[in-house]
Amino acid sequence: MTTAWADSAEIPDRVARVRELQQFALARLPSMQLADGVFCHDVSASEGMRPQGRSLRYTLIVLIGLLRAEEHDIEHPFHAGGIRSRLFSDLGSEELTPGDIGLFLWAESRTDGRATGQLVNALSKALDRTRGMDALPGLEVAWILIGLTEALTRTQSGPGEELMALARRQLLVDRRSESGLLLHSARGPRRRFPNFASQIYGVLALAGLARRNDDSEAREAARRAGDKLLALQLGDGGWPWVFDAHRGTVVESYEIYSVHQDAMAPMGLGSLSAATDDERYRDAANFGLDWIWGRNELNAQMLNREAGILYRSIRRKEKLDRAFLYGRTAASYVKPQKLKDARDTIEVNRSDRPYHLGWVLEAWAGREDLAGS
Repeated sequence: MTTAWADSAEIPDRVARVRELQQFALARLPSMQLADGVFCHDVSASEGMRPQGRSLRYTLIVLIGLLRAEEHDIEHPFHAGGIRSRLFSDLGSEELTPGDIGLFLWAESRTDGRATGQLVNALSKALDRTRGMDALPGLEVAWILIGLTEALTRTQSGPGEELMALARRQLLVDRRSESGLLLHSARGPRRRFPNFASQIYGVLALAGLARRNDDSEAREAARRAGDKLLALQLGDGGWPWVFDAHRGTVVESYEIYSVHQDAMAPMGLGSLSAATDDERYRDAANFGLDWIWGRNELNAQMLNREAGILYRSIRRKEKLDRAFLYGRTAASYVKPQKLKDARDTIEVNRSDRPYHLGWVLEAWAGREDLAGS
């Protein structure tokens, strides 16, 4: 990663920028909520910004962000209790994965916590259906660990403690690699090739565990993964997509997602800075913020105020079949294109999803000043 640009006199007012992102999120989210209280799956500029589909997962993430906003006296136009009740009415839905119930526990930790036991029981049943955590993608294991860590701070639950220990072992032992990156899963063909989400949520989970429980092993694992991510950050601040955990390299940069830049990296790396007293991690996340405002490979402004959308990503024009992508990744024969060669093959993905805006609130509500550190 290069930080020469950040040391110049051209440093933007990032605090003002993240405040603008928060205001945009609160203004745009109402149009993404459906009549039944659940949020849509996505919107697209090409579809007139009409809500498409529905997602309980994205509704949970929005609720987490709204509850954080409430904790910091930020007004919003929603009834968080009503959203929570709507989600509980769907608790038995097969749409909810074990990781989603981890998100539910995370949200519940922001309330009175009276349903923690019920959610722990639901998590146990969901894990029985998936035969444990081994095959879950890394982001789901991280959400489980975060949810349990946050919720059990309020109330002790025997089964919850056991599940938290299992999730901790997944990230510290079963998904550990020599490079420091976290493996995608504990078993399966894609184990070696995690994406950025698996890394950053894993860092967030481990750093949170280190901070709340003074867990030195979790702190060291989070630091190792964070150090490798910093080494692999692109020169413009972008966070690449798919890694080879064994080699500790990037094997596919695209898609580069806006939510990684403006929310998820600040969440994970900011927590790691707090857990280690090392500001390098927060500095890297703040450097990556400017990608949203045009310091990217297309010089594209990802926040389109006139259209009312925060564009989802920069992606390849020719969509790659995932089987092909992971096949070529596994072979490790094809190197990522150099930036100057890639510009003609990529485009802005002019859609967005409500969870992006939920994570913007979670990343910055009450923490706006940290963007200027």
